[in-house]
Amino acid sequence: MANSILQPAALQQIEQRLVALQENSARQWGTMTIAEMCWHCRQQLEFVLQPTDTKVLNTMFRYQPFTWLAIYAVPWPKESPTAPSLDVKKAKPEVGTLPEEKAKLTDALQAVLQKENIEATHPLFGKLGRKDWGRLIWKHLDHHLRQFSC
Repeated sequence: MANSILQPAALQQIEQRLVALQENSARQWGTMTIAEMCWHCRQQLEFVLQPTDTKVLNTMFRYQPFTWLAIYAVPWPKESPTAPSLDVKKAKPEVGTLPEEKAKLTDALQAVLQKENIEATHPLFGKLGRKDWGRLIWKHLDHHLRQFSC
């Protein structure tokens, strides 16, 4: 079974890795700071926490089997494309300190876990249910924690 934030052991692993993030965690690729990465990951959770009429981009990922492959099977390469609303360099948000952004990310993750019924739209993958969101969130966090050597 693929790792998911809905699995207690996989969630605990992610939470421990988030705690381990430090200002001096070595970036392996990309241009985001660690605080920007936390902001970026939290924005994905906002699709679940505050569902809106998210526009699905016209990419192959919105079609099966590409959605399934991207979420469950294929490892994400470094510098993977991101939706514009999640791109910290394009959105230019006010990003807090690393402790502030880590706390916001952790709080948002806990809020997602409290939701029993999840059916929200992702800008790349379209409408997803709880199982798919659980896997996607785990995979996204894992990808970026690896980016910063955690």
